[in-house]
Amino acid sequence: MDRITTTIEREWLAEIVAGTKKTEYRQIKAYWRKKLDTIVTPFELRLINGMQKRAPEVTVVIDRVRKNSRTRQYELHIGKVIRVLNWDKRRRAPR
Repeated sequence: MDRITTTIEREWLAEIVAGTKKTEYRQIKAYWRKKLDTIVTPFELRLINGMQKRAPEVTVVIDRVRKNSRTRQYELHIGKVIRVLNWDKRRRAPR
C-alpha cells in the first residue's frame, strides 16, 4: 500500500485519534495535485505533529479522495486508524 507523510496540527491529530474527525482537508495546490495523482486509493497517510524525534503521529487509511471545487480543498476520507505513536489517548496529549 502506498504512503504519504505530512504534518498536522495537534488539535486535528487529537480528533483523528479520538475518532471524531473522519475527513482530513488539504488545499488544492500543485504539491498535493502531484502527490494525489500518482497514488492509488486506498493508501496510508502518516500525519506527524512537529519535527522532534518523538513527535506524536498517527497513521490512517484513506479510503476516498474527493476534490471539492467550491472550497478549493481535497477531502481525504479516513477509513481507519492503523497506528498511533507518542500519544496518550486517555489524556489526549503527547507522551
